[in-house]
Amino acid sequence: MPRVSILLPVRNAEGTLERAVNSCLAQSFTDIELIIVDDGSTDGSTEIAGRFSRMDSRVVRIALGEHRGVAVAAEVGRRAASGELIARMDADDVCRPRRIARQVEVLDQQGHLAGCGTGVRLIGAPQSDPGRGFAEHVRWVNSLSSPEQLAAERFIDSPLVNPSSMVRADVLESAGGFSDPEWAEDYDLWLRLLEEGHQFLNIQQALLDWHDSGNRLTRASLRYSADMFSRAKAHYLARVPEVAKSGVEIAGAGPVGKRLARHLAENSVPIGCFYEVSPRRLGERIAGIEVRDHSTMRCGESVLLAAVGLPGARARIRKLALAAGYREGLDFFCVA
Repeated sequence: MPRVSILLPVRNAEGTLERAVNSCLAQSFTDIELIIVDDGSTDGSTEIAGRFSRMDSRVVRIALGEHRGVAVAAEVGRRAASGELIARMDADDVCRPRRIARQVEVLDQQGHLAGCGTGVRLIGAPQSDPGRGFAEHVRWVNSLSSPEQLAAERFIDSPLVNPSSMVRADVLESAGGFSDPEWAEDYDLWLRLLEEGHQFLNIQQALLDWHDSGNRLTRASLRYSADMFSRAKAHYLARVPEVAKSGVEIAGAGPVGKRLARHLAENSVPIGCFYEVSPRRLGERIAGIEVRDHSTMRCGESVLLAAVGLPGARARIRKLALAAGYREGLDFFCVA
């Protein structure tokens, strides 16, 4: 049995699939199997995957026959995998040669970790970057160097880049594998596993070239929209014991804070107030909730959520919260 199973779902990626597969097969760590799950491709991807499976015995090709979606394809691949470590890969990305070796080393050395991601390098990004800002996301995710930091900041965005991830197979099995929620399936997985107390970190080396384009799923599918990410965050925030016990207060009365408040209310989370630094907003009521001055924040009353989008605002609120005695990851979370 191979030590590592690499799962590579693919749909209509004939232009990039060969490059992605070659980068997996050229790894310095060779005790692998590469499971290519063809999710109903209608282009040359099917032929490319079949050719690799005939050329290299480490390649397993699974054809779904019809388009089922990336979450289902990944789960089909997981159930067919025999490795004790499960790595993910996407059909338009490129692994650096020591990616798998380095991840195996880290997980062998740190048995308390359920898995790890790696640093990534963004390539092929459009000149304009509408929506969620992937360059900023890469800078942030590459900074998550400890399990504590990664867990504390998990409500900002997905804390591991999915195609850079490697997770112990038994951890995935105990969690029920890859689910197919209404929001991003990879973010849901990390939130589920972190909620259960599993620990992850991102290796501080860029070991994956993460390809960006205008038609990538994270831009083109509604399940990866800012609204759906907010719904996922609210769903899992509502299950944090401290939130369920005492509700929340939200630092930030702008679009991010108001959207989060709406989704938290849908999850029956009590919202005590909004906090704002802008004098013109003080005394307002948003959906019946008072907007107060940030100087009135008091640790111990509710969980504080810093829900802001302006550059520098998150760092400012974090500084104020920590000075007031809040503990990030326990009774204070940043949310974007």
